[in-house]
Amino acid sequence: MNHVYTGELVRLRPVRDLQEWQQLQASREFTYSDFWGPYHTVASQLDREFSDGELLDDKGENSLAIERLDTGECVGIESFGVPPAGRLATWLGTVVDRRHWSRGFGREAKLLMLCHLFENFPIQTVWADTTAEHTRAQAGLLAIGMRRVGLYRCIHWHGDRNVAVPLYQVMREDWERMPIRQTVVRGR
Repeated sequence: MNHVYTGELVRLRPVRDLQEWQQLQASREFTYSDFWGPYHTVASQLDREFSDGELLDDKGENSLAIERLDTGECVGIESFGVPPAGRLATWLGTVVDRRHWSRGFGREAKLLMLCHLFENFPIQTVWADTTAEHTRAQAGLLAIGMRRVGLYRCIHWHGDRNVAVPLYQVMREDWERMPIRQTVVRGR
């Protein structure tokens, strides 16, 4: 299975080591989101998950590092779900350190993740969600070819109120027409 995908701005690759993983966790983006609120996973549990499978295994949630090509700096994580046997869908999620926003890194990382998912798993669709207040994330999902297909009106609690969560989807046939497939470098 290929775990390295390189675009024009970023490379998706396995997290190098526990130290790099801990540096990512120390970022505010990995402990608290203005849109989702605090993340509730204990750092020691995340460290243990890294040590056991280097964030890549054949079940559950997996993550690849988002590395800037111009500096070599790891600026975020692209997470995804490994679909169980017989399941035709999975999901992706992106966290980019705020200091690296507005440069296209998150959008390209999502496109590279679509290549990873559709090329390595027999799936037909990839899902993503965000909060209704996170208009930048919504624009990013639309920009990579996902379609808004639904809305959970009362599923997330943040800031002392209910926050709606829109759902986005891209189908395999949509991905097959994307230009990223011809320009991505695989395996380096």
